[in-house]
Amino acid sequence: MQPLRHRINPKTFVITLRQIAKLLRIAPQRILNWEKWHNVLWVHIPGLGGYFVSYRKLEQWIVACSTLVSFCPNLDVLDAVWSLILREAQRYTEDALGRLEVIWERRRAYLLEK
Repeated sequence: MQPLRHRINPKTFVITLRQIAKLLRIAPQRILNWEKWHNVLWVHIPGLGGYFVSYRKLEQWIVACSTLVSFCPNLDVLDAVWSLILREAQRYTEDALGRLEVIWERRRAYLLEK
């Protein structure tokens, strides 16, 4: 099965300067420039230089994972997607992983009843 980065397209994410600043815990005015790169966001902060931000830290990534899990057509696909999420679990916050697990459990229960 393809990695999650091949199933989720970060180019479709609507990312704002305010969102990046909140994630980095800095004022939006401190960000000189930022760009979407293939696997990461590149953020230029004067005095600190270039800074890389993983798309997996963004709420949009968690929502995309939630959507993937919610629309799995059968248990085999669901287990494969969940396995991919767990493989990169260290990249997510505890809160995000917990939210994904709840969605996975609901979908699994639904598919088992079917």
